[in-house]
This record gives sequence, C-alpha cells and structure tokens, in this order.
Amino acid sequence: NQAYVIATSTKVDVAKVDTKKFDDAYFKKPKSAKTKKSEGDFVDTDDAKRELPAQFIADQKAVDAAIMGGLDETLKGYLATKFTLKSGMYPHQLVF
Repeated sequence: NQAYVIATSTKVDVAKVDTKKFDDAYFKKPKSAKTKKSEGDFVDTDDAKRELPAQFIADQKAVDAAIMGGLDETLKGYLATKFTLKSGMYPHQLVF
C-alpha cells in the first residue's frame, strides 16, 4: 500500500533475485467454484484464515535471502526498526 511507503535515495542491488517465475499469473487469486448461496450462507460469515501455499512462503524466503545478502548491517538494522514520525518531522524532508 502506497500509504505506508516512504521514498528514499537508498539503492539496493536486486540483481541476485531470480524473478523468472514471478508474473501476473503467479499473483492471481485462484478461482473458486461458484455455488448458489442460500439465505443462511449469506448471513453466516466464515472467518477462517486462509493459509498461503508452502510454495509462496518458500519463494518469499528465497527472495528475502537474495536481497538481505547484499545489505550491510546498518541497513538491516534500519529495516528491522519500526518507522515513526514525531511532531515536527515531515516525510518529504527526511533524508535516508
């Protein structure tokens, strides 16, 4: 979400990341079977949390390892901290 992104001048080398299998079809939501819903199905809400497939988790770990391998310890520490703005701080004036 763009609301949670702060633009910086920091450059990160992503040449080691293998992006061949990441296309639009990879991120597309799987189609679910359409069924007729009864009135009871409309009212009942199923709050079951959907789990990500194991392949997605493995792919994310591979991408993270490739990116984090090229970062120095200072930048890794910066990425691990929670970003907050205090009174009088303006995001467009910050330099990283």
